Amino acid sequence: MDINKIDQWIIGNYWVASQINQLNEKLSIDIGPRWATSENERKAAKFIKSYWDDCGLITNHEEFSIKTYEFNSCKLEINGKEIDSKPYHRCPSTNLNNYMIDLGHGTKREVDDSGSEVEGKIAVIFRKHEPFTEQETISKRVNYISQKGAKAIIIGDPKIGRRMEYSSVWDTRDPDSIDPPLPIINTSSEHLLLLKKFAASGFKAKLNVSTNFYDSKTSNVVAEIQGSIKNEFIVMCGHHDTVFDTPGGNDNTSGAISVIETAKTIKRTIDKFNIKPKIGFRFITLSAEEQRLQGSFHHVQNNYSEIKPKFVLNCDELSTGSLKGIVLGFPHLRNFIQEHLNTLNEDLKVHVMSQIDGHSDHFPFLESGIDASHPWRWRYFGRYPSCEFHHEEPDTFDKLNVKDLKYYVSSFSRLFIRLCLTDPKDWPKNNLTKKIIRSRLDKEKDFEIRTS
Repeated sequence: MDINKIDQWIIGNYWVASQINQLNEKLSIDIGPRWATSENERKAAKFIKSYWDDCGLITNHEEFSIKTYEFNSCKLEINGKEIDSKPYHRCPSTNLNNYMIDLGHGTKREVDDSGSEVEGKIAVIFRKHEPFTEQETISKRVNYISQKGAKAIIIGDPKIGRRMEYSSVWDTRDPDSIDPPLPIINTSSEHLLLLKKFAASGFKAKLNVSTNFYDSKTSNVVAEIQGSIKNEFIVMCGHHDTVFDTPGGNDNTSGAISVIETAKTIKRTIDKFNIKPKIGFRFITLSAEEQRLQGSFHHVQNNYSEIKPKFVLNCDELSTGSLKGIVLGFPHLRNFIQEHLNTLNEDLKVHVMSQIDGHSDHFPFLESGIDASHPWRWRYFGRYPSCEFHHEEPDTFDKLNVKDLKYYVSSFSRLFIRLCLTDPKDWPKNNLTKKIIRSRLDKEKDFEIRTS
């Protein structure tokens, strides 16, 4: 088998025959925002399965129930002035008219310095980490403020231009971190400064939030290519859902398309060159990532109690920076993956996280001791300064970087062809258990080293 010839065909064919623009138009424009369990999200899942069916892949919908919600209204008013506001994910309904207190970044030190003044107040904090100190998670900060008796929290969004995300305060590394302990809303960085002035002047804040919680159904979409060795497979995944009010050009139409198109490219390559993979493939577009990774948690819990995938690559926000390599959660595949990357001649490198990353769909796999990874790009260096769009309305179809995505798909496809032909006996052994991982997570969960 001439791997160089295969490489050339993959690169050339995909550069010319890419369907990225068409898929982006379908998901981001024609369908639009895809909040999990919504009609739009169901349309997206149906479309992806149909697309894969046409590619000749073995497909199915993995349907499951989730705890979801919708918000009806969010209004913040102070001294007769309406203030920028959006509810945090899973914010409970509330109707308050209370005094505010400025707690800086909301660290334990700042809260303790305020003493009993926190009780009964609406706390005002900045989302970013306090400079030059241990990086307490937002989950840890809001929990402590709640314990001190605050009635609600207003958090300032770090971005400029009165932009606000639909953010969350959960930490997936903490199994008890699901619902916020009190009402939490987002405000713009500009209006945060107003709130600080109003708080210092002794004004009350009127806060009204109306939300509705319920159970509903959604589905992951799965496509498979069989290998010759039973129960040996590689997983590639990325979520197809979005937050409210955004089509998610970057988060995560980019990642979903990379999964969709890599599956198609692998299938065409195998067929054209009559490749007989030893290790099979499972491609998944996941639902409910934006609702505390419920789609990936469901998939992992219901598929991998006995048989673990050889390798998992999760794709999320791929239009934020060019490909630098692969980021592993655990170190034992480092040299193995690097050796294969070297044969691509693209100067791609392997990085191993010093902390288990709970910010996307690779986490449920990592939590189960499965070798999961994500592309190495902006989280470490080289983020495009023009692409900070995430969880907000401006994350539209134009934020997807087509040129980069072509490179992602062709590179992943070339790597996967190499991996599927490697005998399972030649892969480094993974002896990690959920108990071992849980012990590590319990030590790491209160702080984060991720600074983006």
